[in-house]
Amino acid sequence: MEKRALVISPIAPYYVKPSLPPDPDDEGWYGQIVEILEQEQDGFYKIRTPYRYETYVHESHLCLDEAEVERWEKADLRRVWAAWADVQVTDGATHPYHICLCRGAVVEYVAPPEKPQGWAKVRLIGGVEGYVREGFLGRFYDDEPSAGEEELRNSVVEAAKLYMGVQYRWGGKTPQGIDCSGLVGAAYLLNGVKLYRNADIKEGFPVHEIDRAKMKKGDLLFFKGHVAMYIGDGMYIHSTSRAGSDGVVLNSLCPGHPLYRDDLAKGVLAVGSIF
Repeated sequence: MEKRALVISPIAPYYVKPSLPPDPDDEGWYGQIVEILEQEQDGFYKIRTPYRYETYVHESHLCLDEAEVERWEKADLRRVWAAWADVQVTDGATHPYHICLCRGAVVEYVAPPEKPQGWAKVRLIGGVEGYVREGFLGRFYDDEPSAGEEELRNSVVEAAKLYMGVQYRWGGKTPQGIDCSGLVGAAYLLNGVKLYRNADIKEGFPVHEIDRAKMKKGDLLFFKGHVAMYIGDGMYIHSTSRAGSDGVVLNSLCPGHPLYRDDLAKGVLAVGSIF
């Protein structure tokens, strides 16, 4: 069996190379199980993420206890869907918290709240227990989703919209900052679909090229070094570093629309879909 580890930081920075100063590559979410490929110098590990992306992370962001990984894998896990969620020491908003987790993090579900929309009891990596607002938690998909095509298309679009206004961050994948492929990857991963990390259609991953005339909401628009998600009615959502936007915004493919971007509308290289 391959050696595995758990991400224990709320946001774990992944790097292009196993060295400092850092060269950002991607980010991991708390509770994510990663495969250890190689041990590098200075406390770095080469890892493979659940979406099969190979990158580097420092050991300070990992739990390397295989027994804990196995326990976690079998636990009743829930995904944090709120932008941010404090795991409180006790069930009340005025109490101290153990850790603040961001959207995408995973916790072990221990018990439902005693009152409607109250505090669910959860367990963190290592066994510490705490409380999270029930409404902040959602289903954790460890397999492909069972939703039908239309439901899944709507779900990934709504997930992408949760990041509206988040700043652009190269290599980012959280509400603290997100890049273009991080946005579409997070929206699909939250719904159980594992896309390639970067802005490419890569063989062996779910996205394949389709005829632009058949494009529907949830499909992806590929540009040179950039990717966006089509949301219908000629509109798309993306994370851009363009001055005046610098983050997750909506734009249009339709000339004359107030949100039309000529450079992108004329720069579509391919349309991709998982369907």
